[in-house]
Amino acid sequence: MSLFSRIAVLSTLSVSLFIAAPASANLIVNGSFEDPDVASGAWQAFDASAVAGWDGSRIEIWDNFNSETAYQGDQFAELNSDPGTGTAFSIFQDIATDIGQAYDMSFAYQARRSITEEFAFSVTPDGGAAMSWLLSDHTTNGWSVFSDSFVATAINTRIMFTSVVPETGTVGNFLDDVKVTVAVPEPGTLALFSLGLLGLGMARRRG
Repeated sequence: MSLFSRIAVLSTLSVSLFIAAPASANLIVNGSFEDPDVASGAWQAFDASAVAGWDGSRIEIWDNFNSETAYQGDQFAELNSDPGTGTAFSIFQDIATDIGQAYDMSFAYQARRSITEEFAFSVTPDGGAAMSWLLSDHTTNGWSVFSDSFVATAINTRIMFTSVVPETGTVGNFLDDVKVTVAVPEPGTLALFSLGLLGLGMARRRG
């Protein structure tokens, strides 16, 4: 194959890499708490089994109640759900992951009543140690967004939220737009990869 042919092939591959890197699908089911539907201007607490995708404590879902608007969609959850049980509130999802694969994760959060509200977020591989974060920078006048990434070490990974302040009280910690997606290489990374392939082709040509 001529040098020009190699360049043409590598250029085509480079374009293909850019085209083949769309946003990944969200692995979290019902991450915006749109199911089940709650009447506009109201809230309702559900057993976790009644909320698609989620497990754990009861889940309180709001739809523009008290003029609080969702970060994404029409609804969001309050982690500290009514009624209380005297223990911390936890909701979670178990997702299928590929060992060695990087994943991006994000969610929106907001305080309901006080900037002292806190909750823990954890990512736990099946049979492994948890990665955890304490979210303590809440505001009551708008949503904040958390984002980070992890590399899977098991074929199943648990994504969990647990109330900290208040731990057992039923007022606090709004959540919305929970996402986990397969990490997509940045365009710059793809460009460097393409240049590397081009250099390899030219080196072989000189050889």
